[in-house]
Amino acid sequence: MARADLVKKLFSSFKTNDREGFVKTANEIIEDERKKNHSALAEQLRMIISNGSAFAPKNMSAFSTVNGNGNGKEREVALYEIVYPDKTLSDVVLREDNRQKIEQVIREFSNWDVLLSNGVYPTRRVLFYGPPGCGKTMTAGAIAAEMGLPLLYVRFDAIISSYLGETAGNIRKVFDFVNGDSYVLLFDEFDAIARSRNDQYEHGEIKRVVNTFLQQIDNFKGRSLVIAATNFEQSLDYAIWRRFDSTLRFDMPDNSEKVRLFNLKLKQFKGSENIIIEFISVMENFSHADVERAALTVIKRCILDGRRMYDKNDIEQAILKQEELVSLRKTQYQTEANS
Repeated sequence: MARADLVKKLFSSFKTNDREGFVKTANEIIEDERKKNHSALAEQLRMIISNGSAFAPKNMSAFSTVNGNGNGKEREVALYEIVYPDKTLSDVVLREDNRQKIEQVIREFSNWDVLLSNGVYPTRRVLFYGPPGCGKTMTAGAIAAEMGLPLLYVRFDAIISSYLGETAGNIRKVFDFVNGDSYVLLFDEFDAIARSRNDQYEHGEIKRVVNTFLQQIDNFKGRSLVIAATNFEQSLDYAIWRRFDSTLRFDMPDNSEKVRLFNLKLKQFKGSENIIIEFISVMENFSHADVERAALTVIKRCILDGRRMYDKNDIEQAILKQEELVSLRKTQYQTEANS
């Protein structure tokens, strides 16, 4: 984010219709972003201030699809959402090896031109895999924030169509839209379009979809980072793995990571870390998302009571409440597996 003093100067020059001052301050912001290694964002801002546009309006039909809603009617659905995450890597608890890999990806992307001038591409395609609720989607957003790029979240409820051949066409539309701009392009629930073509239970359509994705990612030369995330890596087509420059496994948090995550979420409140450690055994089956939800429950209790300090009862009630949900989820999973 740009420095507060520069933002104030920018707004002041706009209010007084000082075009020269506005352009000068805008260029200061661009230079400030370059110093932060947000080179992609700096280039986008430079294009905008130079009467170009890094995010030129595009035809709605290029990124929408028509799906049936079960009653014979049709509806238009956006293929993606563009968001601007405000959580950075400092807001995410990661294993050290994953953090190092991610920092290397960001470093390479920030030095895109340097690497390209020496005949090599930076890491452009990353695969996240592992159990649900372990921070894959949040980490993708944090990477976008660190890079100063918007996150383009692909919506699979719109991508996957009941019409023959349309799913593959929707994938092409997404890549066509991103081409020429800079984004962090996130394919969440990636197994929905990348399942093995050898699966005997899949019909011919999935082969067309996988082939289309492989073709698109092979031919894509845009200045964007493609991240795919899946909870079911075992179902991915064998050829998919070879398309990614880096793969990161996200596991369930260990006890130390659970405590770190709790403390991170409760950093605006006072309380003893020992209270959290006391209930660590109850959180045995907690994912990152479960710990966050428990911490959020504590935060809401404190806010509604007008307190800035949590106590043992807050932690206990929040963890026990989330443990009930975790147990229920586990029971439902086992029931489905046995049916």
